[in-house]
Amino acid sequence: MKHTLRLASVVLFIVMSMGNQATAVAQGSVVKGKVTSQDDGEGLPGVSIQVEGTSRGTVTDFEGTYSLELQSGDNRLIYSFIGYKTVTVDVGSRSVIDLVMEPDIEQLEEIVVVGYGVQRKSDVTGAVASVRGGDLTKIPAANPMQALQGKVAGVQVSSGSGQPGAAPVVRIRGVGTFNDSSPIYVVDGVILSDISFLNSSDIQSMEVLKDASATAIYGSRGANGVVIITTKQGKIGDEQTTFSVNTEYSVQKLSRKIDLLNGKEFATVVNDINPGSYNNVDAVPNTDWQDLIFDVAPIQNHQVSATGATKKTQYYVGLGYFNQQGIIDKSKYERLTLKLNNTYKFSDNVRLGNNITVAPYSQHVAPGVVYQVYRAQPVAVPRYDDGSFGVVPNVGNPLADLENSNNFNKGLRTVGNVFTDIKLFKDFTFRSSFGVDMAYNKNKSFTPAYTVYNANGTASQQQNLYSDLSKENRENFTWLWENTLTYNKEFGKHRVEGLAGFTSQKTTSEYLSIRGENILRDGQDFWYLRPSYIVDESNNINTLNSIANGVDAGQYYSMASVLFRVNYTYDERFLFTGTFRRDGSSKFTDSNKYASFPSLALGWNVINESFMQNITALTNLKVRASWGAIGNEKIRYNRQFSLVQNELNPVFGVEEALNPGASYGVTGNPDLKWETTYQTDLGLEFGLLNQRLTGELDYYRRETQDILVDLLTPGHLGNGQGQRVTYNAGSVLNSGFEFNLGWSDEIQGVKYRIGALGSTVHNEVLSVGGNSGVDSTLVGGYLGDGRPVTLSREGLPIGAFYGYQIDGVFQNQAELDAYPHDSQARPGDLIIRDVNGDGKISLGDRTYMGSPIPTFIYGFNLEASYKGFDINVDFQGQMGNKIFNGKEVVRPDPYNFERHVINRWTGEGTSTSEPRASFGGINFAPSTRFIQDGSFLRFRNMTVGYTIPEAALERINMNQVRVYVRGTNLFTATKFTGYSPEFGSEDVLSSNIDRGAYPVSAIYSAGLNISF
Repeated sequence: MKHTLRLASVVLFIVMSMGNQATAVAQGSVVKGKVTSQDDGEGLPGVSIQVEGTSRGTVTDFEGTYSLELQSGDNRLIYSFIGYKTVTVDVGSRSVIDLVMEPDIEQLEEIVVVGYGVQRKSDVTGAVASVRGGDLTKIPAANPMQALQGKVAGVQVSSGSGQPGAAPVVRIRGVGTFNDSSPIYVVDGVILSDISFLNSSDIQSMEVLKDASATAIYGSRGANGVVIITTKQGKIGDEQTTFSVNTEYSVQKLSRKIDLLNGKEFATVVNDINPGSYNNVDAVPNTDWQDLIFDVAPIQNHQVSATGATKKTQYYVGLGYFNQQGIIDKSKYERLTLKLNNTYKFSDNVRLGNNITVAPYSQHVAPGVVYQVYRAQPVAVPRYDDGSFGVVPNVGNPLADLENSNNFNKGLRTVGNVFTDIKLFKDFTFRSSFGVDMAYNKNKSFTPAYTVYNANGTASQQQNLYSDLSKENRENFTWLWENTLTYNKEFGKHRVEGLAGFTSQKTTSEYLSIRGENILRDGQDFWYLRPSYIVDESNNINTLNSIANGVDAGQYYSMASVLFRVNYTYDERFLFTGTFRRDGSSKFTDSNKYASFPSLALGWNVINESFMQNITALTNLKVRASWGAIGNEKIRYNRQFSLVQNELNPVFGVEEALNPGASYGVTGNPDLKWETTYQTDLGLEFGLLNQRLTGELDYYRRETQDILVDLLTPGHLGNGQGQRVTYNAGSVLNSGFEFNLGWSDEIQGVKYRIGALGSTVHNEVLSVGGNSGVDSTLVGGYLGDGRPVTLSREGLPIGAFYGYQIDGVFQNQAELDAYPHDSQARPGDLIIRDVNGDGKISLGDRTYMGSPIPTFIYGFNLEASYKGFDINVDFQGQMGNKIFNGKEVVRPDPYNFERHVINRWTGEGTSTSEPRASFGGINFAPSTRFIQDGSFLRFRNMTVGYTIPEAALERINMNQVRVYVRGTNLFTATKFTGYSPEFGSEDVLSSNIDRGAYPVSAIYSAGLNISF
């Protein structure tokens, strides 16, 4: 690279010298000098030397020397050159200024981690976004992906639940399949489905691979994007151990309340529905259930680490502790993370290393009381005068449910690999890596026998007659063995990197569940089960419940793959990447087991062309294009087989005896094959004004074909009522634009950076079904009463909301008689549009109500520092999507209402949008009445910190001491009336439905970072 830089210096010198020959300068003092490289001390030709605030300047000659005539008031000179750090020098009274320039490693040799290797940023032909490890610690969260909200163009991260330990839902460039649309994660070479075990402080960098050129090397697993995570390592040459301590304490609180009716308002509305229900609305109780359930709760996040190296060893040891108490009682997540990374250099040609993470955790899961809180009548009292729980009609007392709920998860996650790198000959490197992902989880849930009594002493419906105990064990073990051979060669203007490899993987998992009733005692020491073969209802103590035992399931599948990649660079200008991977999966029969996934990409570093050298405003310009195919096989391993269904007990014989029986249940499909996603990407990267303004623009189009989808089939095929069979029977399109812009500069000692990013998403189902006898629509989004509210079919986005279109409120009987309506409707009810024009209101009048998928996702941020102070501000948002307020729809009983019912119809002309008050009926059918705008702008994070000056720390042998305060989720601007406008769901057919999710909290933190 040094010779290439020297050649570039000479070329640039010639070009710039020609451009400066005609420049006349005024007579005055002259400053001379020589500019040399820190690398070798040799002179640098072509260095730009400019008088600050003017267009006057010069360039160094072949030897690196220069002479510049100054005018009165010329006080500062700016020295800049591609690949070196820009330096500003005060002239003062000096006539000779010699300067040593330091290479800018980040600019010249910025390294980007890609699949099975690294590349220079200038050589990358794919759409790859890099995130610094330090950015991932700016959000107090258990999962590092939560810190990516608003940080990467094309990536949507939704916190679907504020429950401690809940994982976020991640989507890269839209939703491309009806199955699992989550990306894969590659942590130090180990391929995973989630990274909930990782401590953000252990991460060095994170790369998000978005297009086919970048992801195709992972073949069948890269269809939904790839997130590569590199954890910290010691650096060769750093021959002393550096210790770091990071500690943070946070406080959470409910960020916003739902505007519900108070006691008096509720009683008034109920009197409208059932006159005389409350004789004195001014005297009814007024219980704010939200204030009773939601509390302030702490988060602790602490980490200590040691990193260093010798001439032959690199090491990193990290120990992290995370503890989050929930804002609802009996919700908690606690995790300990031990990280061990080591590399041993046995010789110049052989290295051996390991990357291991061990993470034991425990979780306390609260019952679903948020739904109860939303519905609980404000006129019900939480407790009677004697301290016992009060009866809350229809929904039960949420405080009693919390008191009697005991649901615990406890587990261990171990992820890691051992590897060896062997340098063969001069240009070849062989790498073999064996990785494992081991997960064990044990769930225990106990509910004691209890009854909530009415004030008169009678038992209410909120009761549990017999104590019950359930236990579940889940085990997962995956091993991955990868072997690659890499070729790297530079000769003349050519640079070539070749990769060939073979990988194999196997996954096994098991799940076992048992349940028992009438436990001997309530204490945890007695939460055990014993088998019993005697049915004795009067003494059914600690016995297994015969109706819920023996749930035993698992998955067993394997994969084998070969992969190839070639990267070629010519003259630092022209780039080519070709990738090929062939995967085989045991989820398919032999005839369809294997599939091939190729990709091609081209790039052009326009900035390195000779005709660009006079355009000094541009410091970077690259165009790139890619196309490729990536696969997906994220279905259960047994969908190719017809399954036997047990417990089909027929009656035979004269005595009509019950006999055990079994028959075919779900029919398998031996013709299943891979999903394939074809993706095209066009990109532009640029830098202006000495890289103060940088940007990346991308257009992408990804079409998934042969989607694996479960479809309803007619009963005569032998599947029974409602059974589904898996087919390759769907296609989906996602397309859009992405941008990422940044401006960085320094003004009078204040360093700052402003960033803005965004991406558009067009999601459309191109086809679904199509086979004779199977359906051509996918229904989902089921509410608590079993009604679906989403439909996925040709021409609509995945998970489109589907229901009735509301056109106002019937004002009088004449309007009601003149328009089709439900037989139960009366004046004051909603007007449902007769979409199909058949003169009646029926299921056929349901129509498209909006998309759960945002059409625009964006974020912007500001970083600034002055002396020891620093500030970081982040915003995130989205536009164009809808939310279905499902928690308001299911209403067979008198529940509380949202405040908008205050504006209800009470007579002709009183309201054209809010119907008359009612506890149920046609006004609560899934309709546009419950569709809300899902757009929002969130003040995601603000951090203010202070770092003690190095001079003060030298006296106490410290490297760094930094204190900071932080606010997270400080404010959300949204029209949505719920707790949070984010409702991520792994089920893509049920996204953005508010069923009463655990709220996302506002968090206030204080922290300390120390290294020594």
